[in-house]
Amino acid sequence: MKEKAFPFVLFFFLSISSSAFGQRAEEKIRFHIAPLNFFDPVTGVLQIGVQKNLHQRFALSIDHGFKMQTFRNLVMDGESERKNYRYSKTKAELKYFVGQPRSVASSYLSVEGMYFPQQYVKEKDQLVRNNISYRYEYSDITRTVWVTSLKYGVELKTNNFVFDPFFGLGVRRLSIAHQPVGLVEYEYFEESDVWFPPIDRKEGIFYRPHVSMGVKVGYIIR
Repeated sequence: MKEKAFPFVLFFFLSISSSAFGQRAEEKIRFHIAPLNFFDPVTGVLQIGVQKNLHQRFALSIDHGFKMQTFRNLVMDGESERKNYRYSKTKAELKYFVGQPRSVASSYLSVEGMYFPQQYVKEKDQLVRNNISYRYEYSDITRTVWVTSLKYGVELKTNNFVFDPFFGLGVRRLSIAHQPVGLVEYEYFEESDVWFPPIDRKEGIFYRPHVSMGVKVGYIIR
């Protein structure tokens, strides 16, 4: 319930912020999509969003990504090892325009936060808990990701259309919890992939670097 309400809370914050800071800003709202996110073969989403000017040099952008695995089904054979996979992606970004805000090409710096909750089931896999290796019949896994990143981008305007390519670096916080069934201690813990073993074979909180790059395509309503 909380996950479903999260994007609506952000949209409410957007409306409050525009009233508080945007009194002198030109009144315009941009609706946009992030088409490249559709082509993620693991966690593809249909990402839609809205951006509102708060000031001549500040804007707030809110995005929500709905699960969309059409591309995965087209390019990958077999069923995913993550059964009953449920997830969504919600992002909030505060932009500061370093160039001329009303020019055709406006560069910006921004701070972005992302909330990425996931739930799925894995079968007949391994788990390390308290430094002891186990095997289980199946496990309900809750995997929650929070991301904070700094981004650089350029808004390219053509009439009412906007192309917004960006690149960013940040930190990803992962929280992983298991509810295993049929847990049996296993003396030999075998990694099926030596180079990139699945992180969900462990429980706890983990930090990883985060890289974001892509493009948003939007339309401005003046």
